[in-house]
Amino acid sequence: MKQKVSVIMPAYNAALYIKEAIQSILDQTFTDFELIVINDGSSDETLSCIRSFSDKRIRLISNKKNLGIIASRNIGLDAAEGEYIAKMDADDISLPNRLERQVNYLNQNPDVAVLATKLAIIDSKGILNGVWPEDYYVNSRAQIKATLPRTNCIGQPTVMMRAQTANAIRYNKNYRYNEDWGFWLDVLANGEVIAKLDEVLLYYRVHGRSTTVRENGRNVALKTIRFRTKYLFQNMFKRNSIVFSVSRALALDMMKFFAPTLLLRFFKLLKIGPFKLLTAYVKVRGQLKSLGSSVSHLFFFPFYHSGGAEKVHAGIIETVADNNPLVFITDCSSNSAFLKDFSVGATVAEVQVLLQFGPTYRWLKNQITRMCKQNPNLILFGCNSRFYYECIPSLPETTRTLDLIHAFVHEYEDGPEKWSLSVANRIVARVVISENTKKDLEILYLKNKVDTKLLERVSCITNYVEIPVFETKPVSNIFHVLYVGRGSTEKRIHLISGAARICAQTKLPVLFHFVGDTAGFIPETDITFCKIHNEVFDSKKLNELYKQSHALIIASSREGFPMVIMEAMANMVVPIATKVGGISTHVFHLENGLLIEEKEEQKIIEAIVASVELLLNDKQKWQTLSNSAYLYATQHFKKDVFFNSYRKLLS
Repeated sequence: MKQKVSVIMPAYNAALYIKEAIQSILDQTFTDFELIVINDGSSDETLSCIRSFSDKRIRLISNKKNLGIIASRNIGLDAAEGEYIAKMDADDISLPNRLERQVNYLNQNPDVAVLATKLAIIDSKGILNGVWPEDYYVNSRAQIKATLPRTNCIGQPTVMMRAQTANAIRYNKNYRYNEDWGFWLDVLANGEVIAKLDEVLLYYRVHGRSTTVRENGRNVALKTIRFRTKYLFQNMFKRNSIVFSVSRALALDMMKFFAPTLLLRFFKLLKIGPFKLLTAYVKVRGQLKSLGSSVSHLFFFPFYHSGGAEKVHAGIIETVADNNPLVFITDCSSNSAFLKDFSVGATVAEVQVLLQFGPTYRWLKNQITRMCKQNPNLILFGCNSRFYYECIPSLPETTRTLDLIHAFVHEYEDGPEKWSLSVANRIVARVVISENTKKDLEILYLKNKVDTKLLERVSCITNYVEIPVFETKPVSNIFHVLYVGRGSTEKRIHLISGAARICAQTKLPVLFHFVGDTAGFIPETDITFCKIHNEVFDSKKLNELYKQSHALIIASSREGFPMVIMEAMANMVVPIATKVGGISTHVFHLENGLLIEEKEEQKIIEAIVASVELLLNDKQKWQTLSNSAYLYATQHFKKDVFFNSYRKLLS
């Protein structure tokens, strides 16, 4: 009987890692597969490593001599009997649910020919070491189609594809060292669809012996030009959008590689927009000139759009509003929700355009350094702004620099705690919002050999919320459940909408409300069971939603301590949350909320449903938790404690 999936794994002198790679496939939750391992004339112990496995799903093919990766992959295609072809390298690790997630997606999306996933990079010891940006930040089908002619954004070993597509296209020997990129371009040129699951399902190992390291050690730009030239030569008589896009990318590459620096700047200036850049420069220059040396504080924040972090930043600015603070906004905000709050207490300089162009970037850094030299009492404070940490090395040693870390990013992502490592000794005071984050910082310091004495500079200041006057919250016939937050992968909104569907199907009198930019994160199968409010900028309307709600749901895979939990508790809304980040330092199970310790997604959905049922069926328990949540908020989330702490810090 033929298997559903054929996993193809070429191997050449892969003895160091191939056992781990094979085992990661054998440990898959989806079991209807064959693993075709092609030993490509290895001279080390690769063959004996493969033979050490007795699993009948493994099919071994041995090339008498080394034929190379392209020939070996095509041999694997010839041998494959599965409906789907999954790629795998002999030094990588597939996460246990990889095949299951990909098979389910391809079964449900017959229009997709090739399906990738995200990958995270590991080193020779298996330690997570970041992501491949071109892969991690290119997700949608449209993004993939637009990006591939310019650069490869698909991790080859993450791919599962339909056998019909794989056999029709095959790997082209003329695309040596870029055979996978050429394959994806041929797929698109045939009018077929490439998609990507928005989750990491494979660990991609980068080590001294890997082809990636060996080839990228050479001139990558020239290598890319050579590949594009070969691709166009192979397809010179074809007229389609992909060939046209590759031609345009090649022309740009040639200009980038061969043109002098001034020409490169000229094209970057055109891309940004000369008028837009000039307008931003004139405005910021005018702001700096009018303020002169009277500035008391420089703040560096990425955004003023809607968000818990931005609300905190507005509060921090307010604590020194009676001085003369200046706020640099270093990234593009998606809306202006907190711009007014920022502007009431400070001058707001939007510098994101200036940071995109080398000369204006350096000009702004020089201006900041000059301000610090002229005013030794100037205090700098930053949060989530990479530009802030890039400024610190050029500042006078005596300049007082401070920062705030809300929460750590995933260990394989890039984030503020990593940006700050090289200047940790220059930051005289660091603020975290929970003791958990301080512990994370200690681990990071130890891992990166940063002096742990610097932890003495770290203090914990809990955020605040406005506490409404106590009013007994009535119990209505409908139990209202609320989600407030952005739509992003780590928020796992689909788990909450899945619970909404189950509650509706079991006829529980529960209504799930979703506030925020959740479009695209709630499955179509769940939409009818959810009340979507989109983003709510009117504080009165948001307060009304809190007022009518009985429970708040947080199903995140990572968090600091969300502002929405604080707001919910202050409004007598019982938090139901996954036990991650700093949540458990304020939410105590069956005391002022409910915590979910499950790790598997289906079990989290079941736990959400069970928690809602508990509160729905035991009104007294809900009332007790509701009152306890409010009492805790009044004792721990006071505005005056927050203000006094930051005033002292920033004085």
